[in-house]
Amino acid sequence: MPTAENKPAKQGSIEFYSDGLTIRGELRLPQGAGPFPIVVLAQGLGALKEWTIPQVVDALVEVGIAGLSFDYRNFGDSEGEPRQEVAHYGRLEDWQNAISFATSLPEIVPQRVGIWGTSLGGRDVLAVAVLDRRVKVVVSQTPLIKWTHTTAARMAGYGDNLERYQRELAEDRQNRALGKKPKYVPFVKASGDDVKKAFIEGLSKAELRNYDGRLTLQTYQPTVLTDVTTFMGLISPAPLRVILAEEDFLPGQREAYEEAREPKSLVMVKGNHFSPYLESKSESIKAATDWFVEHL
Repeated sequence: MPTAENKPAKQGSIEFYSDGLTIRGELRLPQGAGPFPIVVLAQGLGALKEWTIPQVVDALVEVGIAGLSFDYRNFGDSEGEPRQEVAHYGRLEDWQNAISFATSLPEIVPQRVGIWGTSLGGRDVLAVAVLDRRVKVVVSQTPLIKWTHTTAARMAGYGDNLERYQRELAEDRQNRALGKKPKYVPFVKASGDDVKKAFIEGLSKAELRNYDGRLTLQTYQPTVLTDVTTFMGLISPAPLRVILAEEDFLPGQREAYEEAREPKSLVMVKGNHFSPYLESKSESIKAATDWFVEHL
């Protein structure tokens, strides 16, 4: 059985190591001999590589750009425990190791690497672009900019009840330190998640094969990446395109874009946070593809 170390590069399933974990994904190459530029792609909070990303990769491959998508640690086809836990710092390692794998492939031009992320993945690519100068082009779609206690509590389903959120978060951390199982919360919350519910219900059985409808409570822990606005100016000279939805509920997106330096571009699409996966999908994909064609 091939391992992450000796598995041949090909169009199809790939795997690589990240902090000793096997991270699994998909590689698609354009027609022709190559070598090709490449875009590395990953989804948002609790989301999987099968959601929307294949359509983005289709568009990239059509214009001669390879695409590599992957599941973060603890999710989908990738290793990691506990399952369905967003590892905020580990995700950044997964991104950088995905880039390392991509640039090791003989079919790829290592100096021509772009990254595409959406929602929480949209925040990830902003951070990775600062950390890793191998990144030459960035597309950040509907990024989560501010991860405060208030934002995290609301996304976890606690509303404005910060006291209960912080108490249960601490209780869960203590229980886990004593060897007990993690606490889970529903991915789609009972109230306030109507748009997310509609999006999930519209996915196919194949897209939902690794989805079990929950995330660990520790997914919503506070992190030191409270507000990525402060380092937006450090992404330059990598060209940055930010794709935003007019009615997105996430705060701070336009302010963060204003802090970025040239070269940069802002594209607005109609709808809410999920519209780039739904009614504004074609427009969003074209905006991303055009940017990568221009700069890769």
